[in-house]
Amino acid sequence: MELINGNLESLRFKEIFKIWTQLGVNNGYIASNHAFFKHAVDKNLKAIIVEFIHCLKEENKQLTALLKDNGVLAPPSAIEYGKLKMGDIRGKTAINDTEISAILSMNIASSVITVSQALEISVQKKHTTKYGELHMRYAILGAKLIQLSKDKGWLLAPTIT
Repeated sequence: MELINGNLESLRFKEIFKIWTQLGVNNGYIASNHAFFKHAVDKNLKAIIVEFIHCLKEENKQLTALLKDNGVLAPPSAIEYGKLKMGDIRGKTAINDTEISAILSMNIASSVITVSQALEISVQKKHTTKYGELHMRYAILGAKLIQLSKDKGWLLAPTIT
């Protein structure tokens, strides 16, 4: 890490580790969400899955560029899947929409937490701004999924005993 004109010009080890880890997690989420898309029945749920994949891919592009700018190679990316189309014909449903919604909620929440942690350790304004934007995108996506889950009856209220 160099101090140039009083500013930190490169990423600290903690930041590099966090970015590298997040890229790996995002690649796993992308792969699992492609599978969820094929099993989902509800078109609105499919739209949220596609939006989540798009957010993850966009985040990966930015994080990979950030690593490259600091002379660090990014981890290998996930297998490149074809374009997801809302009209894709699917086979038998092995995972129902309620289960997909629950897993997707956990994945989106995990992304919000991870980006928040990266925001916390970031020292450069351009990085904190980017992490802040990603945080809001994931939070809005999570709110959309919660509303969809409420509307569809997938979100169960706790029972009172």
